[in-house]
Amino acid sequence: MTLDLNTDSQLNASKGKAQIKTVRALGEWEGGMATVMTVRNHQFRADEPAYLGGKDEAATPMELVAGAVNACVTVVIATVANELGLDIKDIRTESAADIDVRGFHGTADVSPHFCNYRLTIALTTDAPRELLDVLRERAEKRCPAVNLVRDSGATVEVVWNISASRGQK
Repeated sequence: MTLDLNTDSQLNASKGKAQIKTVRALGEWEGGMATVMTVRNHQFRADEPAYLGGKDEAATPMELVAGAVNACVTVVIATVANELGLDIKDIRTESAADIDVRGFHGTADVSPHFCNYRLTIALTTDAPRELLDVLRERAEKRCPAVNLVRDSGATVEVVWNISASRGQK
């Protein structure tokens, strides 16, 4: 079944039924610490800084995770805003995530993933406060990437900075 996310009748008919989507990615080692990934028809790379044995020619895998969280929450905000009929002028996100690197290096029995995650969302809109509260709640609840980080056990702090768009084009 093809699901058009803008068709309420299809969404209502599918409620209660699992709709599993498989996401695939291929990774191929390029030597050193570099990997080229292919997702559908798109390629991107990961590498490590020189002090970790890489050539620093691309973002690290964990930097890519942080960037993916930013991209994912932006898509979810735009989707929910559209559902609510909100006019969003701009969305900007910034992630700052802490990792206890002893886990990766195997020098302590600590988790190798993010332990603290701070996500700042800057939104420009003239939407009313009541709808912005709904937008925030739904976006955080529905963002797969934000919830992956939360479910990892990391402490997640999300800060929303909302400014009016009056006078902007």
